[in-house]
Formats: sequence, structure tokens, C-alpha cells
Amino acid sequence: MATFAKVMLLLSSVATFGYTFFVLGKLMLFLSTPRSISKAHTWIFNLLDNKSRLETAYGPIVFDTLYLIGFIFQHSFLKSALVKNLWRKLGLAAAERTIYSLTSSICLHYLLKNWLPAQSIVLWQVDVDESAPLWWTFVVTHGLGWAVIFGGSLIMDLPELLGVKQVYYDLKEYGEPVAYKSSELRNLYSHVRHPSFVGLSVILFATNVMSLDRLLLASLLTVYMYVAWSTDDKDVAYQKQQLRNKKHELKAQ
Repeated sequence: MATFAKVMLLLSSVATFGYTFFVLGKLMLFLSTPRSISKAHTWIFNLLDNKSRLETAYGPIVFDTLYLIGFIFQHSFLKSALVKNLWRKLGLAAAERTIYSLTSSICLHYLLKNWLPAQSIVLWQVDVDESAPLWWTFVVTHGLGWAVIFGGSLIMDLPELLGVKQVYYDLKEYGEPVAYKSSELRNLYSHVRHPSFVGLSVILFATNVMSLDRLLLASLLTVYMYVAWSTDDKDVAYQKQQLRNKKHELKAQ
């Protein structure tokens, strides 16, 4: 019976892995699709004074802020020692990362599905469709940002990052996956489990339409990233060494 439960947990973990990628695809489209404001809306917004524009944006900003707070709360609370001890008492220690990935994906999916635009206030607007150089600059910038993020995820062990490896190792009665990693990598994991803050920050702010809601999203997530996850000198040295190792391996091939 215990083995059957572990098998079902592994299947759930694999399903969570797939769902996480589905939500990440939604996030990529949400953040990296060139945006535009219709001429009709622009004409209407131009008729409003500054106070009226703020009043128009107030409702969406309030709800969007609540969505972001919910996502940030989940992201922080489920990493707490209180929750981790709860999973251990319930016999779900191996599923801790899977549960974290699943709840993160659900919160993010809800945020993306219910996000409300606040386009009555726009800091800048660039029509990339009218200029091939601007369009390619936008696409290449976002493409490089996502490549760095997903590349970093692969280097940091993506199955372990999303919880599949922990459940599989538990099924096979191996030790925890992190026990097989170097002390330098374990130290890095204790500070951060998400690759490339810079890549995501660039994606958040390199938008062709910086409306008030996008500014809220970019600002809150960037502040949260840099406050909640901080690396030290040992982490930086380790990542530099890993990069040198990868370059050496590529040259040797």
C-alpha cells in the first residue's frame, strides 16, 4: 500500500510538472507578447484629466495588487519551517517541492486569468509592429531573457526544482536528491531556487507598453525577488566556476 501511494504521488508530481510548464507558457505569452492600446481607447483616455485617469485605473490596480499579494504570500509561506514541518508530520516530506510547485502554478494561473489592465495611465508606448528593427529588438531581448531563465533551470536540475526527483527518489528509497549535490550548490539552494533575477527583471520592464498595471507587476515582483532571495559571495564564486566549467566542456567537444 505504501508503494502504491508513492507511485500515485509520483504520477501526481509528473502531472504537476506538465501543468507548471503549461502555466509558464501562459506567463511567457502574457509578458512577452507585444502589447497595444486601441486608437479608440487612446482617444477616450486623452479626453480625461489626470484625476479621472487615476480614478479609472483605481479598480484594476486594487485587484491586481491583491492577486500579486496572494501569489507572493503563497510563495513565501509555503517555504516556511512551519509548513515544512507540517508536511513531515503528514508523511509528505518528499512531496514538499511538488506541492510548492502546484500551488505556485495555481496562484500564477489565477493571476494571469484575472489580471485587469489599467491603460488609462501609460508611461511609454512604442508601436513595434511599425518598425522591423524595434520588433526584432523586442523579440531578441525577450528571447534571450527566457533562454537564460530556462537554461539556468536546466543547470540547477529542473526535475529536482519542480519536485519530480524528490518523489522518485523516495519511491526508490534513495536519499534526498540534494544530498548528492555539492556543498556549494546546497548553499546556493538555501538562498535561491529560481535562476536569473536579471533575466526576469529585463522581461518585466522591457515592454513596449508600460501601463500602470504592468509597472505594478514589474515593480512588485522585482522588489520581492531581490528582497526574498539574496546570494552571497560564495554563491557568486560557485556560479562563475560552473560557467567556466561549462565553457571548458564546450571547447573540449
